[in-house]
Amino acid sequence: MTHTSSKYHNYYKVNKAVILHTLISAAVFYFIIHPLTMAMYWFEFNENHQANLSVADIIIKRWFHSFSFHMTGMSGIFLLIGTTTGFGFGIYFKNMQKKNRLLLKQEQFLNLNIEQTIQQGENEYTEFKSSLRYDYAKKNTNKELEIVIAKTIAGLMNANGGKLIIGIADNGEILGLENDYFTFKHKNRDGFERRLYEIISQYLGAEFCSHAHIYFYRKADKDFCAIEIVKSPTPVYVNSDKDSTFYLRTGNATTALTVKEAVSYIKLNKLK
Repeated sequence: MTHTSSKYHNYYKVNKAVILHTLISAAVFYFIIHPLTMAMYWFEFNENHQANLSVADIIIKRWFHSFSFHMTGMSGIFLLIGTTTGFGFGIYFKNMQKKNRLLLKQEQFLNLNIEQTIQQGENEYTEFKSSLRYDYAKKNTNKELEIVIAKTIAGLMNANGGKLIIGIADNGEILGLENDYFTFKHKNRDGFERRLYEIISQYLGAEFCSHAHIYFYRKADKDFCAIEIVKSPTPVYVNSDKDSTFYLRTGNATTALTVKEAVSYIKLNKLK
């Protein structure tokens, strides 16, 4: 195939949706909507229908009449409307296809990225948690685990940000979120996401919800969740019934700082 023919082939392939929509719409308007409109128009303005003709005969007669020479102008109008409509739908469909392809590529990239992150294991920027609040040891709901989640999120926000992946064991095994789902009113991703933001609001403050972006993934027929955590420009404290504590991600652990350590860190990192 020559360069020129290849160029035209690719052009047709890219614009196939637009061409098909335009041709189909033009044909529908020209061969169907146009004659039907003419038939309806005839019935509307001819009260005394020809008694010797059936409705089918009249429609057929009007159909052929629609393509007669003196109806060329009207035919042209319907053909133009059909072509314009089809072209518009073709452009819309083409853009939707392009958007879907970009979303698919983005999803594939994210899946590849999250797999690499899991393979690298826990570090300064990544933490694994088996669940949000399901206790695998006690086999029941343990809301104390939610505080651990809040501490980890706060520690990453106070450091340099990172990822908190829930539904993954320390060794990288995918445990899934299904056990967590069963503890919610809405036993699905939506219920999980709602509760996660409620935890951030309750223990850190609603203003810090915007620093956590939640993404769900599925592998081996199990859901797991990755929270992209952005470094906070202001100190983040975990507020419990007793006090407020400053947590910091250091290495592959999240530790509580003393008041003196917290003040020193805040000054050094110019947190307001």
